[in-house]
Amino acid sequence: MSLKALVVSDIHGSFKSLNRINAAIYNHKPDVVVICGDVTNFGDINEAVEILEKIDIDLIIGVTGNCDPHGVGEVYDAVDGINLDLNTFSFLGKTFCGLSGSNYSDEKLSKFRELAGHADVFVFHSPPYGYLDEASTGKHIGERGLLEIIAGTQPILVLSGHAHESRGVIEQEGTVYVNPGPAYEDYLAIIDIRENVRVKLI
Repeated sequence: MSLKALVVSDIHGSFKSLNRINAAIYNHKPDVVVICGDVTNFGDINEAVEILEKIDIDLIIGVTGNCDPHGVGEVYDAVDGINLDLNTFSFLGKTFCGLSGSNYSDEKLSKFRELAGHADVFVFHSPPYGYLDEASTGKHIGERGLLEIIAGTQPILVLSGHAHESRGVIEQEGTVYVNPGPAYEDYLAIIDIRENVRVKLI
């Protein structure tokens, strides 16, 4: 069974980016849009709802970011989507599990570890340390606590955003890591999961 996803991160309240997102949906016909957080740029829940409602697809799943205010995760429910924060969701034969925000506490990492054992796809806002996490300063801003979990569970795919300058794809030890780049700069990614994972940065 195949699954095609449009991966979006760091919209940061840019309504202009919706033109690019909806054009990608029209051209690539994904089954789902996966959002890696920062729908807003410290905006409110109403702004987040308005943005997600304008994405022209039946199913949106995702997490929130460090620039999303408290409660934005509830917005996914408002648009009949799935909030993946400390939650799993199975769709077309693949199970997704997510973690919102950044600077993950030991408690949050422990809860994620309990949920993530059988997940195929991890969706984070903040990337794992050393994987597409380099900021403009050259500093790695990813989460060290994710590395052990990934090594122990070996998901086929890890999606993240947050590090705007580290758009790219890495494959290591059977796991593909993707940072689509910031949507407010019109960067996105198409993921096609069949026997293997194929990624196209667009």
